[in-house]
This record gives sequence, structure tokens and C-alpha cells, in this order.
Amino acid sequence: MQSNSEAKPIHLISDLDDTIKISHTQSKLITVYRGLFRSSAFSGMAKLYQEMLTCDDSDFTIVSSSPPTIEKKIRAFIHKNHFPEPKLILRDWIRSPAVKAFKVKALHKEIEKSKHPLILIGDDTQYDPEIYYELSMIFPKKILCRYIRKVRGRELPADTIGFFTAFDIACHEYTQGRLTNDSVLAVGEEILKAKKLSRILPSFSLIPPANFAPIAEFPEKSIQVIWEQISSKIQIIANKKSSKTKTRHKD
Repeated sequence: MQSNSEAKPIHLISDLDDTIKISHTQSKLITVYRGLFRSSAFSGMAKLYQEMLTCDDSDFTIVSSSPPTIEKKIRAFIHKNHFPEPKLILRDWIRSPAVKAFKVKALHKEIEKSKHPLILIGDDTQYDPEIYYELSMIFPKKILCRYIRKVRGRELPADTIGFFTAFDIACHEYTQGRLTNDSVLAVGEEILKAKKLSRILPSFSLIPPANFAPIAEFPEKSIQVIWEQISSKIQIIANKKSSKTKTRHKD
């Protein structure tokens, strides 16, 4: 696997809400509240993006349907959680009332003019899976990979890689030679530092199946050990969620 000094430039394009920021976009009222007053990031995502963008020539863009009126709050979220500084593309709700149309146009333009191979990261709460797939059909040689956070757990388009935590992406990027062993471990350790389990998987998010593993076979023992620790925390989350469900059913 490559060392960081051998890292090649990429263009990372990411969604914001429920991809890197815990927003609960399935509930519009909660989304508005969190957009204005909360700044919780999924644990490990900032470290993942730092490791993916080690090459100085790499580009980072966030495309979000959030309005320009909250750009300062988005910038504050980015700084507070130590994400790399991105180019921000936000939706003018008056000129672009349709979320999907806005995203298709914005992403198409970014991909078309990008000078580097691209990695797209989003979630399955809205249109990211379908939009990313359609764009990969238009730009098959430019898009290296499409990652979708499994919040709802709906079926994903072909060749889309679903993920639950930043560690899943880190492991796959390692198998592709784009991240080092140390990078994967750094992402895993950041997830384990989460003071709240909800930063790993919030209550509204899908819980991975008990036999889930981010990759079929762990290439390094150290990576497997970190995964076992993360998996233990996920099991605690699953048990708590199951307990609450049973309590509601009894009531």
C-alpha cells in the first residue's frame, strides 16, 4: 500500500446533512432545528476526509441543499469539527426550489470541470444514491467510487458502496491503495474517542446486521482489532435500540 507521500490528488465531493452532519433529514422540523442550533458530526468523518485529502493538490467540495443564509453556521460546523476547508455549493431555495434538480446540475458542473478523479460521498435519505449513479454513467472514467451512508437502508444502485461509519470507507480505500494502514487506524481511533454513542450511529439511523464487516477480509491484524472495538460499540447501540423498541411495544 502507498505511503502518504505517494498519495495522488483526488476530488472529494460530499453531501452535508446525514452524511457528515447528524441532521435527521427524515424529519423536516428536526432538520431545521439542527441546521440552526446543532453542530454534531458523525465520529471519524473529519479524520477520514483529512486522510483522504493528504495530497496538497486535492480538491474538496460540499454540495448541500441547505440555503446560503446559513453558510456561516455551516462554516462554523466545518471548523469546529476539524474538516478540511471545502468549496461550498449551497441551494438558493427561490431560484432552485427542486432539491434533486439543483444537485444534479451542481454536481454535473463540478465533475465536468474537475481535473482529478472523483470520490462521491452521500447518504440514502434523499436523492444521492440515484444522482451519483446517473453521474457515474455519464462520467465513468472520472468517478472512482460512490459511497452512501445507510441511514434508511433502502436498496442502492449497482456498484454503490454502502457504509455505516467512516471506518467502513477507510477500510475500502485501503484495499484500493488510496489510504495507508496508519490512516485507517487513525480513523478507527477517532471513532472510538466518541464521547456519545449517538455520534457513531444516531438513534434514527439503520443499525448494521450482526455479521456486518466493512470488508470481506482484514489485510492487517491491527485493522481487525480496531474493527472489533468499533463493532462492540455498535452492538451496544443495537442493544439499546432494541430495548427501547421492546419498551414501546409493551406500552
